[in-house]
Amino acid sequence: MKNWYVIQTNPKEEDLACMVLKQSAIKVYRPFMHKYVYHARKKTLKKYPLFPNYLFVCVEPVEEEFHKIRWCRGVRRILLDNYQPIPIDEEFITGLHLLEEEGSGIIKKPVDFMPGDVVRIKSGPMKDLSGVFEAWGSDEGRVKILIEMVNNRAKVVMHASLIEKA
Repeated sequence: MKNWYVIQTNPKEEDLACMVLKQSAIKVYRPFMHKYVYHARKKTLKKYPLFPNYLFVCVEPVEEEFHKIRWCRGVRRILLDNYQPIPIDEEFITGLHLLEEEGSGIIKKPVDFMPGDVVRIKSGPMKDLSGVFEAWGSDEGRVKILIEMVNNRAKVVMHASLIEKA
């Protein structure tokens, strides 16, 4: 059975890695977000990776597939835990697909949040955890939230489309 895995690419080589992996018949998913860029007093909407330097690949969990990925141009490494590639829940990838604008691969612009709003994480590894919205991140669409964990508050940065008001 095929699983999703995260691979890290070399800086600015996501396009190259994506192309080479697709040529090797490997299913690749790379979500994007829109971001406004200001240059020479002009405001332009550009497409940027949601997770810079990271791609998701769907392969059989066999050494031959990982070897093929590891040696593709543009790929730095496969994310590992105890020397084993870490499988990602299909639910997480499906959640990202649901947040896209009509299958374009671009994550929709989220609703506005105000500092102090109580929010709930809709998908991903921290699904159903609650936190307090702190601020918008440096990139459009990214947010900073505080999550109460084991008698301590942890600051987490993620895309705003992954949270909702509680």
